[in-house]
Amino acid sequence: MFLPQLLNTTLVNTMIKRLFSQSQPLRQGVNNHSPNNMEKRFLVWSGKYKNIEEVPNFVSPEVMERCRNKVRIRLANIMMLLTVIGCGVMVYSGKEAAKRGETVTKQNLDWHKNLCDGMEF
Repeated sequence: MFLPQLLNTTLVNTMIKRLFSQSQPLRQGVNNHSPNNMEKRFLVWSGKYKNIEEVPNFVSPEVMERCRNKVRIRLANIMMLLTVIGCGVMVYSGKEAAKRGETVTKQNLDWHKNLCDGMEF
């Protein structure tokens, strides 16, 4: 009677699960992820392999996750760089437009004038 109550406790259940589950170091060496073409390109771009032909048919999930993280960081850095370049282009464009005397207010007034001229009352 005491034994079933002892086995139903959460502490014992977690201990049994830990005892019979595979340990993390044993699972790290298993190459069970089959990369698709895009993931193979990611592995090459992240520097893990020299070219697509060298990528094996199966890699470990940890290698693939590290590769995805590197690619994600590189893409984020590229997008930040493009954003800064775009902002610089827009600042330059705005300064050139200001030298020519073009302002947003003037464009807005011209647009409203053309809109009212086109409408017949």
